[in-house]
Amino acid sequence: MAFAGLGLLAGCSTAPDTGADAPRAAVDAYVQALNARDAQALSRLAPPGNDATDDIRRRIDTNGGRDIRLTNADISSETTPDVAAARLTGTSSAGDYSERITLARTDGRWYVVLGEARQNPSKQPAGTEP
Repeated sequence: MAFAGLGLLAGCSTAPDTGADAPRAAVDAYVQALNARDAQALSRLAPPGNDATDDIRRRIDTNGGRDIRLTNADISSETTPDVAAARLTGTSSAGDYSERITLARTDGRWYVVLGEARQNPSKQPAGTEP
């Protein structure tokens, strides 16, 4: 009976299934998803509202499935507490691995900036002619 109660509690968890709790957790999830060539896991790391399909495909084509092993993840946040830059270095089955990624915090969750924010169709770009 106790096991059934635990299952119900786990099923009712409100933990988000996107982003990560901390910048380093986002980096680790990103590398794990790349190694697994897992587009769905990468899409869960993209900021809400971003169209990341093409960027994810490109990143998987470039670094996916290469057994990346980080030796350093230098994460810094100098301009704002909600944005961080991460310089990743390590090794992979293809040799040395090096990549810079940007991390952003939205609603308390950390995301890897993948893709671009979708344009709001109600907003038109400003004209450049008088």
